[in-house]
Amino acid sequence: MNTNLYPISSWSDKKYNQIKHDNSVAIIMRTKNRPVLLARAFESVIQQTHHEWHLYLINDGGDPKPINELIELNSIDLKNKITFINNSKSYGRETASNYGLKIATEEFLVIHDDDDAWHRDFLKETVTFLNQNKNSIAVATNYTVVNEEIQKNQAIQINTENWLYCYKQIDIFALLQFNVLPQICLIIRMEIAKEIGEFNEKMPILGNWDYMLRLFRAGEIKTINKNLAFHYHRINNTSERVTSNLFDNYYQEYRDSLVRQSLQENQGNYGILHTILSDSRIRHEQINQKIGLLEYQLAEILDNIWYLKRKSFPLKRFAARVRHFIKKIRS
Repeated sequence: MNTNLYPISSWSDKKYNQIKHDNSVAIIMRTKNRPVLLARAFESVIQQTHHEWHLYLINDGGDPKPINELIELNSIDLKNKITFINNSKSYGRETASNYGLKIATEEFLVIHDDDDAWHRDFLKETVTFLNQNKNSIAVATNYTVVNEEIQKNQAIQINTENWLYCYKQIDIFALLQFNVLPQICLIIRMEIAKEIGEFNEKMPILGNWDYMLRLFRAGEIKTINKNLAFHYHRINNTSERVTSNLFDNYYQEYRDSLVRQSLQENQGNYGILHTILSDSRIRHEQINQKIGLLEYQLAEILDNIWYLKRKSFPLKRFAARVRHFIKKIRS
């Protein structure tokens, strides 16, 4: 069994006394050789109307020179508000995130990828929501997907689309099938983040989904139906196509590992799984029956249309003769 895929078991009831309670937000940002996009991410953070934040910037094996130049360029806004961690080689997304998570002590946590961005009120709205909803362990906002291209060191926007799955809270049925939201729109209470443990460094992809499944076990993840985040995609990008192919290969293996581990931990889960699969099979058969009935009815309608067309042909020919006769009389 590939135990690397299943969520790591680092759940803890330990209380972290060093965590602050001052509405502060730890922003973890990973980057590697993308200074054009990183500049936009810096602007996204600096322009927040909620000012109690600290940026943990992790350079995961990229050239540190352009990063240091960006930090210097924004030195006034980032003074005492940034911790820069420079890895001499790349350790991967999840390990880079853990470098920041291990040392962060702010009240809230959010992962801000270097190619994404926020509305200026993102932190203000989400922190206010969590302060008003103490039973919620995290909150996600709606977001806009932005498709873009990089041309001559500039990000050129192609088009946008809105996320269409913003429910009042994250739905486990949807979450078990796929990761329903990117990290850019999610903010978590730091106490919960410390309890559920680090990001799984053994996973080359789907680490965010893995983390979301563990987060869901801790409590309710609510949503704010406002477009306060921007999730960027580069079209015609070779690295993103490679990531997509890796996802397709890894997705089934990861999902199977979840089921396998669940059955090993408790054989009673066989009954639950059997019930779910049986119900799914019955629903599938019912849907197929309805589809079959609709196809039959559609075929009947098409036959009737063809019949009417054939019947109407003599009438059309007669009408044409009448029009020709009237035209002849008038002339």
